[in-house]
Amino acid sequence: MKYKLKNCWLCCWLLLSSAAVAQERCISLVTSAGGQSFWGQVRQAAQATAAEMQLPLHARGPARDGDTQTQLELIERMLKFNCRVLIVAPSGPEVGVRMAQLKAQGVTGLYIDRDLDDGAVLASIATDNYGAGRQAGREMARALGGQGSVALLRLSPQVASTSSRERGFLDGARDAGLRIAIDRYLPLSDSQAMFALGEELRAVDGLFTPSEATTLGMLATLRRLGLAGKRAHIGFDASSILVDALERGELVGLMVQQPRQIGVESVIRAHRVLDGDLEGPRQVRLPAVYVNKDNFDDETVRRLLMP
Repeated sequence: MKYKLKNCWLCCWLLLSSAAVAQERCISLVTSAGGQSFWGQVRQAAQATAAEMQLPLHARGPARDGDTQTQLELIERMLKFNCRVLIVAPSGPEVGVRMAQLKAQGVTGLYIDRDLDDGAVLASIATDNYGAGRQAGREMARALGGQGSVALLRLSPQVASTSSRERGFLDGARDAGLRIAIDRYLPLSDSQAMFALGEELRAVDGLFTPSEATTLGMLATLRRLGLAGKRAHIGFDASSILVDALERGELVGLMVQQPRQIGVESVIRAHRVLDGDLEGPRQVRLPAVYVNKDNFDDETVRRLLMP
């Protein structure tokens, strides 16, 4: 009888512990990947803001964007800190399912950079990705004089942020009179396929890449083919390599986000949650800035490019 009672007590303890409410006054942050400059700035700003508020912040991120399984594993590792707030840049809908489970266990979730439009989190802090893509389409039309054919080179259907940018670019470019001649996902891990795709770009007037990784990958391919600067290329995000390419005329423009502001805003919102304040907008959208040779030397733009 004692053995049965002991086993019963153990089962109850396991059941209760699996649904335990997070208690610690700290923040866990799981970023995405694929744009090391971007995510590095998000983490640095989040850590600096948390330090100012004297809040422990634990940050991790996968090596590859769209790697949902690795991100889920990182979320599980973060649970050991028992933080009451978890900030995540979700790599796929499976992450939303897990966030909904954690919400039921007392963990308040925040999305950054992208939104799954679910009820699993309190809020999302991100770039206006659709608006940024649409602006890129209009700027492409302006660069091409309102006519011509272009290529949309996508990242991954799993990544909500770039999918919104791609949809926005399609709408903006078509509305401005451009023809979408090539629309496909970039084979970033296959150099031969990238080279073959680069050859196809000889037939278009411009191309749009919706992330730091896609912009860097396509820029490298165009350089190998001697096409860098010979096609109107609008990319996304800013790193030292991309800023240099813009200065050299290999890119006609970059849609630049505000990664540091995303990091700051997410920690401020998390701090409010820890203080019991659950009020505020479900979506916070930050505008991206289009950077080209005309505004490259503006002080506000330089701060975005070289924080």
